[in-house]
Parts: sequence; C-alpha cells; structure tokens
Amino acid sequence: MKKAAFVLALVMLMTCMAGCGKVEGEASVQSVSMICGLGSVGLADRFAGIVSPLGETKIKKNDSMAVSDIRVKVGDTVKEGDVLFTYDLSEARSNLEMAQLELEQLNATLEDQKAEVDRIQKLMDETYDDATKRQYSLDLRTAKVNVLTTQGNIATKKKDIEKLKTSTKNAAVTSPVNGEVQSINADGGTDNNGNALPFMTVVETGGFRVKGYVNENNASVLTQGTAVVIRSRVSDQTWKGSIDSIDWNNAQQTRSDYGDSDTAMSSKYPFYVKLEGKGDGLLMGQHVYIEPDYGQEDETDANAINLPSYFINDADGNPWVWAKNSKDKLEKRNLKLGEYNGETDTYPVLDGLTAEDYIAFPDDSLKAGMACITYDDATFDPGASGGEVSPEGGGEKTDENVPMDGMDGGDMPAENDTVTDDGGSVTNSTVTVLPGGTAEATAPVITPPMEG
Repeated sequence: MKKAAFVLALVMLMTCMAGCGKVEGEASVQSVSMICGLGSVGLADRFAGIVSPLGETKIKKNDSMAVSDIRVKVGDTVKEGDVLFTYDLSEARSNLEMAQLELEQLNATLEDQKAEVDRIQKLMDETYDDATKRQYSLDLRTAKVNVLTTQGNIATKKKDIEKLKTSTKNAAVTSPVNGEVQSINADGGTDNNGNALPFMTVVETGGFRVKGYVNENNASVLTQGTAVVIRSRVSDQTWKGSIDSIDWNNAQQTRSDYGDSDTAMSSKYPFYVKLEGKGDGLLMGQHVYIEPDYGQEDETDANAINLPSYFINDADGNPWVWAKNSKDKLEKRNLKLGEYNGETDTYPVLDGLTAEDYIAFPDDSLKAGMACITYDDATFDPGASGGEVSPEGGGEKTDENVPMDGMDGGDMPAENDTVTDDGGSVTNSTVTVLPGGTAEATAPVITPPMEG
C-alpha cells in the first residue's frame, strides 16, 4: 500500500515538473532561403513592375477646335510625320474673323477714350473753380483707367488672333515619333484619378522599359540612376537596368486598410527603369519585380548563405542564431562564420545553417522550446494587397496582384513596405511585429530595421 502511494506521488511529481518545464509562446521564423535571397523572395526592397514601351507620347486635342477626320486606329503602326487626325478649320476661320472685328472695335473704343481724356484735361485747365476742378480730376482719373483697361483688352485680343492664325495653318496633326497607336479617346473622359485622358497615345516601338511605383514611405530607396535588378515572377531569369526617371509631380493617392482617414492615406510616384541591352526574354505587359541592385546577382556562389548581421548573436565571439529544430521548436544554433562584408552587412555562413533552415530575428522575449511559426515562399503572397487598376487610357481592369497599391495592369503597383514602430518594415502592407510582440502574423516577411 505504501509502495503504491509512493509510486503515485512520484508520477504526480514528474507530471508537475513536466508542466512547469513547458515553454509557452510562439516564435516567428523565416526561411534562410528567403532571407538570403536564394529563393524567389529576398530581403531587398521590392517593387512590382510592368514591362512597357520604351516611351509613350500623349497627344492632346485643341479644345477650341473640332476634329474633322481621324486617319488612324488603335494598333496602327505610324512613322514620324504621319497624319494622325485633322481639324475642321471652318469654325477656326470664323472665330478668327470675329476676333479681328472685335480688335477693330477695341481700337475704335480706345481712340474715343483717349479723346475723352484730352477733353476732360482741357476743361480742367480752363476752370478756376476749386470744386469743379476736383470733379474734373476725378473724371480724368476714371477716363485714364478706361484707357488702360482697353489697351489690356487689345493686347489679349492680339494674342488670341495669333493663336487662331496658327491653328488655321495647322489643320493636320502628325505623329512626332515612330511607334504604334495605343489608344484613341475621341469622346474624352478621365482616368482612375480624375485626370483628363489624352486624345491619342502613341507608344514607341523597338525596345522596352519597366514602369513601377514607389510609395512615400520608402521613397528614399530609389533615386535617379539607382542600379536595379528586374526579376521574373515565374522563373529565375533576371535583367539589369537603372532608374531613368521618377515622376514626383504626378503623385497618386492610395488608401491602406489600417488607420483613420488621415493616416490611412499615402502617395505613390511612378518611376521608369532603363534596361541594359535589349531586354531579351521580356514580353510587353509582363509583370516583374524591381529591386535595388546590391550585388545580389553577382555572388560567386549563387547558393552561398550570406546572412544579415542583425540575425546573428555574438558574431565576434561565439556566433549563434535562434533556429527551428526538427521538432518545430526554437533552439540556439551555433554557427561558423566567414569574413564580414561591410558593404552588404552580411556574414557568410560556413557551417551551422542550410538554405532549408528557419531562423528568428533576435528578441529578448525568445526562449528555447517555443513553438515555431514558419514563413517561406509557400506562405509568401506578393499579391496580398489585391485591388484593381485600369490601364492608362482606359481599358479592361486587371488584378493588381502586387505588394504596393496599384500597378499590374497598366498603371500599376502597390506599396512595397509599411514602416513599423520599431523602425523595421512589413512587406505586403500587412500588420506583423517581430517575435515577442503582441500581434497576429498575417503576412510572410518581416524585415528588421537596418543599422545606420
């Protein structure tokens, strides 16, 4: 009986000890392949892009004139100097004749007003009565103002006449470039942002460029001349180029799903990438990724693990990382490192990690034995932002499927990053915090703050 009681007490004690030794909490761990850019997603800032023509020319119609004949249709190939459309000059000629008559009337009015000034001046000089002289002075001032007003009207009318003369000479509007007619908006209209559509758009042929959008939150990442890597969404193929221009004057407003009416709004700016070479393998309208070129495509060993220093604990002593073990629990993993690369702030990992491993960003709240929540290419959804956009000049709406807020369809992307309170960023505009925080991890990649 005593032996049975002892065994029962021992079992209860062991159960209690096992319960007390259990580590609660979860740790978010990321694929080493993703972190080091060995898979389809890396740490570099990434922007959605679309392959577009080398250039496009927007041709506006003179709103004061009517179009009599459109000589081309969408899809036609045109050469520089080819007639695109012509104006009906009958109304322009009528307007010119009317303007010339109005100018003659203004000149006649001016002569009468000048004569009135001379008359009042003469009367004022001949009178000796102070009250009458003061009245003449007021009348003289009014008459001179009338003269100045008419002179201004005459100057304006002369400019109008010059414009009308020019318009009557240019009945035909020609293409300024070699290219293809992309759109014709004979009935006018506006784009998604309320801007008036051009009457006609001609895109240049013979080459490509890539169009993207940069959000105000990460605008400092890109500047004119920045070298970039263009990455296919469906294969490992890449191209190189540089930022040709950023259109800071044409901001587009985007709205986040988080925050109030003021903080939820942000601006994005279109930018264009000039490709190195002819862009062999690219297709017009193809969706791609754009990321700053940090040399990620120039590594001597494409499978080398170059781990960012901020993932490594005690890098100068006994380096280790928080890693997921075979039981999906968090553990401390010792590493053997190579020489530090100051340009990329990375250490080559010689031993201790493989591309298939998962590691966590260091945080004081992490403890060995925590359950691991993994993020990798399988859980990363670059189209989480969703949305629809219409191509410039109208057209069928297409699924955005980009991590920023706008492009994939013709006009394009979305916000690449959302800044977090700790200075880090969250890809795909989702709310996620580093391990140990109090948030639901709804997005795959958490980029910790870069030093400096």
